[in-house]
Amino acid sequence: MKHLLIGSLSTLLFTAGAYVLPLPSMAQFANVKQHLNSLTTSRVVFAAGKSSTTIQNAENNIYILRAKAGQTLSLKVNSLGARASVTLYGVNGKPLSPVFAGANGEGKSFRLRLPKTGDYYIVGGSGPTNHLYDFTISIK
Repeated sequence: MKHLLIGSLSTLLFTAGAYVLPLPSMAQFANVKQHLNSLTTSRVVFAAGKSSTTIQNAENNIYILRAKAGQTLSLKVNSLGARASVTLYGVNGKPLSPVFAGANGEGKSFRLRLPKTGDYYIVGGSGPTNHLYDFTISIK
């Protein structure tokens, strides 16, 4: 009986720990290009005459934005779920922005004069509980 109780308690603690401990965020890749074939991607397109767009109610996704060297890209995180995150990656696939995560990332922005022409990647992760996130991208 004692072994059954200990085994059950161990299983309960392991299961609870899996939900309490944060999983690595999708928005923390060393190189996003390694994940382009395994995750959902969407091309960012601005409406005619517009230089910004807002991505709303997003979940786990890689957003691809074509931009030119010398343009200024602004990324503003409008809302994040408790475990959601957003990161900007450069043409080479390496991170350019800090990881905007959880409620502390809301309202934060990042601005960068783009060094190269090519595809830039905005990676959003909704976390293990699928928290939605919104962000605005501007190019000038």
